[in-house]
Amino acid sequence: MAAQPANTDIKVYRSVRSYRQMHRHESVAAIIKKLRPLVMSVPGREILVEVKSRDTSVVDFSPYMGEARHTANRGFPIVVGLADQTTFSDAQSGIPDVDFAFQIGHDKFLTNTSVGLSGDLQADLRAV
Repeated sequence: MAAQPANTDIKVYRSVRSYRQMHRHESVAAIIKKLRPLVMSVPGREILVEVKSRDTSVVDFSPYMGEARHTANRGFPIVVGLADQTTFSDAQSGIPDVDFAFQIGHDKFLTNTSVGLSGDLQADLRAV
């Protein structure tokens, strides 16, 4: 194997990943036919749920009504829900100097171009 010549530049192309947002009890058709949208795997924000609150003045069936209302935090019990996701189309249009996406299986990857090698692709994705 030949060594790297001293007069060449080594260029590192970084990529960010998007994946199909599958929910727990998904149908086979939704998985196979790619019916779920592509969402980005944002570095540093891999946890897909967040703590949300629920308005206790809403009258419907909820495990937080009744006795839990009096023990909740200022009338807003803690609820864990799905966090906001960055879609693939928003990332592709919002990140500067990104190349066409390539696909492996159900996942799509965005890679920076030779013009954008000096930029931080992951920080640009977090900014979107």
